[in-house]
Amino acid sequence: MHRSRLAILGAAGLTVLLSGCDSPPTPYPPTTPVPTAPTLAPQTMVLRPDQMKAYLRTQDSTVDAGTLADQEGDQTLVARLKSQGLQLGARVSFSDPNQGGAATPFATVISQVIFFHDATGATAFVSDETKRRAVPPTGGTLSPIPNLPLGGADSIVGMAASTPAQSTGEPPSRAVFAIIRRGSVVAELLGGGPASTATDANFTALVQLQEQQLSAKTS
Repeated sequence: MHRSRLAILGAAGLTVLLSGCDSPPTPYPPTTPVPTAPTLAPQTMVLRPDQMKAYLRTQDSTVDAGTLADQEGDQTLVARLKSQGLQLGARVSFSDPNQGGAATPFATVISQVIFFHDATGATAFVSDETKRRAVPPTGGTLSPIPNLPLGGADSIVGMAASTPAQSTGEPPSRAVFAIIRRGSVVAELLGGGPASTATDANFTALVQLQEQQLSAKTS
């Protein structure tokens, strides 16, 4: 089932995805400082339930170097992430409750925000993370998502993976992904669903919500 595949994707966090860029993004100089803990917490910057009223929140957890290494199945990443100054992060997941009403555009949405010690480390993480996502899905295609709004952030990388229908009666699926950096904070946003509704336009609306969260000064 299409939704069961997306559930697996969600359980793996943001690690299944994608990159449509032919090369990693050019590092950006630190331009927009973002206060870090204790002034702010990453939990204040992930998508909020009131912003995702049509969805059901299914996960709310903390993120650290060990969490990300576990997702990738590579414990050598712990040292790399710590050297980049990873401090702490938060992740929330939302799903389509599918209770007889109109389906949401995405079956799964994941919002993850990570704080780094400084913008240099955050920029290095974005470069590495883009390379980690640069693997097309089996039997599918990978492409960049152009023209995603920057919304006051310092950099954004957008990607999309398309997969043909895996069985009769099942629609083709599409997963869309963005890595957004604002100063020393990195947000990763994922949406997955039927190709007919997991469109760039619907994803752009989520990106704008995520960028609003990154610019928040209070919870």
